[in-house]
Amino acid sequence: MQPECSKCGKPAIYLRRYTSEQLCGSCLVQTTVDRVRRTINRHKMFLERDRILVAISGGKDSAALLHILHNIESAFPKSEIVPVTIDEGVRGYRDKSLESARELSRSLDLTLEVFSFRKLFGYSLDKIVQRKPSSSLGACSYCGVLRRRALNTAAQELGASVVATGHNLDDEAQTVLMNLMRGDSPRIARTNVSREQPTQGFVPRVKPLTELTERDIVTYSHHLSLPYHDIPCPYANDAYRNDVRAFLNDAEYRRPGTLLAILRSSEAIVSAFRESRQEWKLMSCEKCGSPSSTRICKACEMLDTIR
Repeated sequence: MQPECSKCGKPAIYLRRYTSEQLCGSCLVQTTVDRVRRTINRHKMFLERDRILVAISGGKDSAALLHILHNIESAFPKSEIVPVTIDEGVRGYRDKSLESARELSRSLDLTLEVFSFRKLFGYSLDKIVQRKPSSSLGACSYCGVLRRRALNTAAQELGASVVATGHNLDDEAQTVLMNLMRGDSPRIARTNVSREQPTQGFVPRVKPLTELTERDIVTYSHHLSLPYHDIPCPYANDAYRNDVRAFLNDAEYRRPGTLLAILRSSEAIVSAFRESRQEWKLMSCEKCGSPSSTRICKACEMLDTIR
């Protein structure tokens, strides 16, 4: 016998395990949008006249992010959404995801802006992987640092007041655990700066999907038939995050709510660091002028290794 929706009594299609909600299709969509709206309001992510850069990769997370923000922000005609894709230059992978990003943007009557590693840094990620020292960091480390720089550059060039990324609850919990396992708990605070405490030189960033699991997002995107590219990046096989993901997936399955508990713990850690007397002092990178905690920023340091 098919279970009934916890909200309206119609036949349910989805169990949100960490809230014990059985949901029909329409209630799945509504509760998903409502969770994102609460997250936005709770963290004061947007202002009325914002020009919001929405980072979309062509994958399910960013597809859901753009679709949900388009839904929410339609009630605020003075705000503007600008979808942006960073083309790292991964042959056979990014080309297909760009098609999905363009298709979704067109369906929402939005124009996709594309910024590439090649134009910004002189090298595609494929070329960076070929040129980087074999003993140096992996491809994902280079990509992560340079993508963050590229998004900030794109936001500045497009006049965006805030950048929204598609990090979900799984992503956040994995990042928190990885920082703890590396013995770098202060990084949890440094990389989760609220919009009310901006860093000069960085366009503020927000993560509206942090209270949605990856499973929530897959179901939302599939139910609405959103166009997205579901093939993993070929460089992601050896990422440290994969081991942490497997551990947390098992923990969440056995004990639903584990991921949300980790998120709440990280918020407490951020609050504790922010209330302490410790100051996060940044200087300007001697090479590019971007804010940096060291004399040479990580992006310039990485680019130096391949030149």
